[in-house]
Amino acid sequence: MKNQLLVRKIDHGTVIDHIPAWRAEMVMRLLDIEAIRAQPDVSLVSLNNVPSGKLGRKDIIKLTHYHLDEGDADLVYLVFPTVSINYIEGWEPRKYKPKIPERVSGRLRCPEVRCITNAEREPVVARFSVLPEFNVLQCEYCDSLIDFEKMPDYVIGE
Repeated sequence: MKNQLLVRKIDHGTVIDHIPAWRAEMVMRLLDIEAIRAQPDVSLVSLNNVPSGKLGRKDIIKLTHYHLDEGDADLVYLVFPTVSINYIEGWEPRKYKPKIPERVSGRLRCPEVRCITNAEREPVVARFSVLPEFNVLQCEYCDSLIDFEKMPDYVIGE
């Protein structure tokens, strides 16, 4: 089984590779996978804890008949910088090199309990400015900071 495929190749879609082991579910929450699954032709395969020469162990997500928006790919890259994104067209992969976005909106929650974005009475979408020079995100409402390495702790749905 050493050189066999675990899942068949796809003709059209997106492959998110090199996700840290056991983190595919978090990537799916980050992408609002329920909205993606609601599309009639989309199928999803999630592989967990498979061998990787780069990471030791990794997760992979294959989305058949779905082209992941580049903004979403950039967000996944921000939270998990080891990921690689491949767009598949006619069985041929095309690598996308994600970049760090300038802003993140609605996908992470603010760590400050008293932030307006965490108030139940007045729903406000959390927005963060990305400050790559300091490896942090800054809440645009309360100025709280999230260290890049702590971002997985603040994915909505956690």
